Amino acid sequence: MAGVVHDRAAGSRRQRTRIRRVGLAAVVLAVAGLVAACSGGGGTVDATGGGGFNFVQQSAGKDFVPAGNRHEAPELAGKNLDGAAFDVASLRGKIVVVNFWASWCAPCRAETPGLVQLSKANPTVAFLGVNEKDPSGAKAFVRDNGVPYPSVVDRLGTLAAGWPVAPGLPSTFVLDANGRIAARFTGPVVPEDDLKPVLTRLQAEA
Repeated sequence: MAGVVHDRAAGSRRQRTRIRRVGLAAVVLAVAGLVAACSGGGGTVDATGGGGFNFVQQSAGKDFVPAGNRHEAPELAGKNLDGAAFDVASLRGKIVVVNFWASWCAPCRAETPGLVQLSKANPTVAFLGVNEKDPSGAKAFVRDNGVPYPSVVDRLGTLAAGWPVAPGLPSTFVLDANGRIAARFTGPVVPEDDLKPVLTRLQAEA
C-alpha cells in the first residue's frame, strides 16, 4: 500500500511540473508575440528622456471626437528641419494633420508615400510632421521621398510628451479648423482609407 501511495504522489508531482512548464511556455510565447507586434523587431529607441518609442506595426487604431467633445490641441512649436521657427498655432483656421514619426521607424517610412500623396491632393489641408530624435536622418529621408510639408524637430521627446501620443510610432492627429483634436490614430495609417474620410467630415463641418 505504501508503494501505491508513493507512486501516486510522484505522479501528481510530475503532472504539476508538466502543467507549470506548459504555462511558462504559453507566457513566453505571449510575451514574444507582444514584443514582435509593438517593436517590429526594431528594438526601443530612447526618445523621451527615460521612456522609449517602439515601432507600432499593427493597423492604426482610430479615435474620432465629435465636435462638442473636442479639446484644444497642446502647444506645438519649435524649429523645423531647416532650422526655422515654426508654430502649429500659425495654422489656425485650417484643418491640420500632425504626424509623429522618425526615419528609423519602419512603419513610419511605409506610410509616408500615402501621406505625401494625400497632402498634394488636399492643398487646403495643412500637414505637419514631428520628427522624433533624428533630424539628420530625417532631412535625408524627407529629401529622398519628396515630402512637401515641414517637420518640427523633437530631439528629446518633449513635444510628444505634451500630446496624447502612445509610446509607439507613428502616431497621427487631425485638428479641426479651431485647433482642436478631432481624430487620433495610433499606429501606421493608410491615408486614403483612414485619413481621407476624417478630412471629408471636417470639411463638411466648415
